[in-house]
Amino acid sequence: MYPSCEVRWFFPSAPEGIAGWFASKSMHFEAPGNPLRTDYYLLIANGENIGLKLREGNVEAKHLVRRAGEWSFPEVGAKGFAEHWMKWSFHLDEADNLSRQVIQEGIPEWIAVFKERLGFTYHFTETGGVREVPIHEWVPEGCQVELTRIRMFGKEYYTFGLEAFSRNGQLEENLREGAKNAFSALRRWCASIAFPVDKLSMGINRSMSYPVFLLNLSRE
Repeated sequence: MYPSCEVRWFFPSAPEGIAGWFASKSMHFEAPGNPLRTDYYLLIANGENIGLKLREGNVEAKHLVRRAGEWSFPEVGAKGFAEHWMKWSFHLDEADNLSRQVIQEGIPEWIAVFKERLGFTYHFTETGGVREVPIHEWVPEGCQVELTRIRMFGKEYYTFGLEAFSRNGQLEENLREGAKNAFSALRRWCASIAFPVDKLSMGINRSMSYPVFLLNLSRE
């Protein structure tokens, strides 16, 4: 069981300012060793509050626990929906026929989503400090910051998100602190190259969860 509090935005093309900020950290999608993974999502009718996917030998279920409402991020003029989610992960039997059929043969209700991710984690230390660590490094209190390139339905999209976690029940506090650190740094980078923050295009209309985004695409 893995609780989180997160906010996310989706883009029809690479978000120039955000991608440039990651590049300034030497994070590039084309970098050697940046893995491409495939997640298989089950499209659930009216399933905006639940996500189910096959990922690297596991089945992961994630459901919406509570909406924290519309949040503003004044550092970059952004607005987004903050949400509490709960995730479970179960290992698949290697002999499982359904998962083999989904992956190898394809089932219409299961959508293959190809992902390449850039990111890092803010670790909030017990002494009140903040340090930036690799995204796969486990820390008890923190917030992941990620930019992901996704391909599905023959098209390419991008998503930028912050996902907070906490051993001590401070999910919303960690999300706010992560956003404050990330967006302050992003604003400074934008100022350094004279990139207008309003061109980051992080409005409320782009903010949604993966289940909502997938359902919207499937309806087009």
